[in-house]
Amino acid sequence: MAAFHYLTNKGKLLLLQGLWDDAGASAVVFGLLAGASIPTGVDTEAEIQDLNTVTELLAVASVDEPTAASYTRKPLSRSAVAEDDTNNRANLDAVDVVWSALEAGESVWGGFWYDATTDTNDTTRLLCGVFAFTTPLPLNGSAVTAAIADLVRAV
Repeated sequence: MAAFHYLTNKGKLLLLQGLWDDAGASAVVFGLLAGASIPTGVDTEAEIQDLNTVTELLAVASVDEPTAASYTRKPLSRSAVAEDDTNNRANLDAVDVVWSALEAGESVWGGFWYDATTDTNDTTRLLCGVFAFTTPLPLNGSAVTAAIADLVRAV
């Protein structure tokens, strides 16, 4: 599944402040990142942690969203938060995100999620996290499902 999933410092703050509890199910939105490989400007946790907005992420060299007309960002719904005493952590899960068909011709290497309550402009949308798949996924016109198991684990 994921090669990495790093939270931004802003994302950590928003989660601790109760973003989903306060703003409801559509408070967070999920997007994909296109390309044949992970750009070097976002391939480490240190590079991602201090990014505050979606605009800052998309300003990093070679970081782009898919250009297919069928691509759109999707609301991310929290499905459960659970205490896990066996592993000494708490898990925040989210509902899987599905695109019915993404046009062929591009690959996606990962994605991002952000606070959608701040505005309708990427300069004020607060970036919560960035993740990468183990291998890029070539789009071929078929349905794409981002299967999410424990979006965040607090240890």
